[in-house]
Amino acid sequence: MDELARLVELCGKLGAAPAQAEAMAKQLLKRADQLAIERNKTREECMAYLLRLLIQGNAGVVPPEFSAGKDDLKE
Repeated sequence: MDELARLVELCGKLGAAPAQAEAMAKQLLKRADQLAIERNKTREECMAYLLRLLIQGNAGVVPPEFSAGKDDLKE
């Protein structure tokens, strides 16, 4: 099974409809490549980071890097 198919399967198991799971999987692949270039990291490290975010988000957990404190919000 190739990487795209495995990601589609994972997204489906997390509750995404088939078309949505495929779109999500393609975006994960694309973003992992982008992050690898931007952050000078391996593609595997970036994919692991994105998958961690995906799993945490699905569980309703907001990672610390996405938490905004009161001082961070400006009107």
